[in-house]
Amino acid sequence: MKLIVIGNGFDISHDIPCRYSNFYNYLNKNRGDILEAMEKFYYIGNDSDLWSDFENSLEEDINYESLSEIIGENAPNFFSDEFRDRDWYDAQIYVENDCDELLVSIRSGFEEWIKSLEILQIGKKYKFDMPAFFITFNYTDVLEQVYRIPVSNILHIHNKVGEELVFGHGKKAENFNVKKALYGDEKAFLSVDEDGNIESREVGHEKFAENAVCAFFDKMRKPTEKIIQNHSFFFNNLSEVDEVIVLGHSYNDIDFPYFNKIAESIDKKARWILCYFSDKDKEFAKKVMGEIKITEDLQEYKHCNELEIEDTQLKLWNT
Repeated sequence: MKLIVIGNGFDISHDIPCRYSNFYNYLNKNRGDILEAMEKFYYIGNDSDLWSDFENSLEEDINYESLSEIIGENAPNFFSDEFRDRDWYDAQIYVENDCDELLVSIRSGFEEWIKSLEILQIGKKYKFDMPAFFITFNYTDVLEQVYRIPVSNILHIHNKVGEELVFGHGKKAENFNVKKALYGDEKAFLSVDEDGNIESREVGHEKFAENAVCAFFDKMRKPTEKIIQNHSFFFNNLSEVDEVIVLGHSYNDIDFPYFNKIAESIDKKARWILCYFSDKDKEFAKKVMGEIKITEDLQEYKHCNELEIEDTQLKLWNT
């Protein structure tokens, strides 16, 4: 039994405009309001990393300084006659509101863009050996609509068009230091007295707001552990898989947990055929194989150009 793991390169090979640069073009043409909302937190020029490595850049390239400014601008005035206990939470509320508005805007634009991708006129480019299971990281339903693969054989690991799409960064919460992100110093507000005791000069409203930023970070994160758990039934059915073909995937670190789960679920002697477009992809693929402890004798690498055969039909795989 084969398992075919499909990434965005698969859709791109069918001339579907599904690169993140296409996402920028869609927003620039149709949803300038979303770009405007994003501009408060990101550099959004067409050369931004957002439009080449969107998920990682969601967290890595956010302008946390904008959030620290909100915290500073909404410090409670203890000396005012109008001061009330609720003023402690003003900064937190403003941070939550701005962050939630940003996330809603990004999701709205992203899901609109995916819905706009036309696949009705697409022809088959691959000939799959069946039966096979499919795990696709793509949001389109090309497998169902173009290739007529049974829905029961397909796992859309991040959901598909018409559903709530899953996307986000892969950074673990324990590796996020909110003070370093906001203030550039993980020891911000801390000082050591003459006796060596650590003291904090942090005011309560700052701590409340920092909690809101941590919640924002978590909302931007792709919940891979939960996704795997939710699809345990599909993974449990992979025990007889003796060949894995990875096609059109960039082998991103964000998706490592899925490859690890695949390796745990299939036959331990299964052969892995890893297709790649660039040398960087191949390097990442080898890194993934090493981390999930697949021995070299079970690995085979194929450049995507090697797949081309007569009539542009690519048979996966009977060699």
